[in-house]
Amino acid sequence: MKDEISLMPKSDNAVLFIVISVVMFVLATEYIVARRKGKKIFRFENTIANISMGIFDRIAGVFMVPIIFFFYHYLHEYFAIFEIPQTTSWFLVAVLVSDIVWYFYHLSGHRINLFWGSHIIHHQSEDYNYSVAFNLTPFQVFIRIMFWSIMPIIGFSAEVVLGTHAVLGLYQFLLHTPLIPKLGIIEEFMVTPSHHRVHHGSNPEYLDKNYGGIFIVWDRLFGTFKREDAEVKYGITMDINSRDFVTGVFHYYANLVHLMRQMPTVGGKLKVLFKGPDWVPTTGELEHLPLYVEKGSYQYKTYSLVEKISIIGNIVLVALVLCTMSYKITEIPKFGLEVMTFYMLVTLVSIGRMVEKQTVKYIEIFKYSIVILYLLYTFI
Repeated sequence: MKDEISLMPKSDNAVLFIVISVVMFVLATEYIVARRKGKKIFRFENTIANISMGIFDRIAGVFMVPIIFFFYHYLHEYFAIFEIPQTTSWFLVAVLVSDIVWYFYHLSGHRINLFWGSHIIHHQSEDYNYSVAFNLTPFQVFIRIMFWSIMPIIGFSAEVVLGTHAVLGLYQFLLHTPLIPKLGIIEEFMVTPSHHRVHHGSNPEYLDKNYGGIFIVWDRLFGTFKREDAEVKYGITMDINSRDFVTGVFHYYANLVHLMRQMPTVGGKLKVLFKGPDWVPTTGELEHLPLYVEKGSYQYKTYSLVEKISIIGNIVLVALVLCTMSYKITEIPKFGLEVMTFYMLVTLVSIGRMVEKQTVKYIEIFKYSIVILYLLYTFI
């Protein structure tokens, strides 16, 4: 690597294509290895829910990344305390700083209800595999901006900050597997798959542990470290009674609104937002929160071959549209970007309903009516 580096790629679209290809290869490899070892770590509903959420996050990313870059660039241009050069050595320092920021960002995402609402879906799956790494919502972006704004103010350029996001994201992806055992001495200073399995556990002794992104030293330093001693039970302490895409995105915020309505004072309503998920209000007899069932009581469904092909086919179509939109974004005709985004989002809604074995006929009619009208408008 040259001493002077530029972290904004010449073709973000080419990078996206490469990343998607590598990620799909790794996921397929994990599936094959797990099958050969007789380990059942993939369930259809959970995997589709994870991938759907990941696609939603990437759709938002097409629009959000330029905005984030501009915001970081603005902070760096007008508020930077130092002018830190874009060299390899300073980039490594930036990764270290970003990892510290990650720890506190991640900690707050588990300790503050308002933030947990954007992160809980990542912990929903009762399976643990590389598809879980996709299970993110774009709402987390707004929280990340709050925390990482410190880096351009210190003096790291927008390119460098986004570069550290990429490094953290790739490293975090590689942690989401049950197939890699403990890694000896590496366990002492790096976050490993074993450490992150603990983080995803719903076992009482594993709750709120191992927040680190790359280095586990922050957890050791701040008292949130826990070794993987017992078998991990994945998921959250109360299961979501759905694998539907829309429910996954909004369920926790819907429950917060439900709980806030029962609070008689403004102070009580604010506590709902800013206390932790384990906070239990003491005011009166509260109604049971909707959308949740007891841990282990969610009824997994069986699907026919036709149903699976239909759901997977729609996932593939959305992924192809997303790649096309990203690759050809500057060449898309008028209103094309809006229609492609509409098509992808509505298809994700349909996929969620198909997973829940609900009808999608009218949604599909509406979706393709809009697409046909757009094609007529564009080419006739």
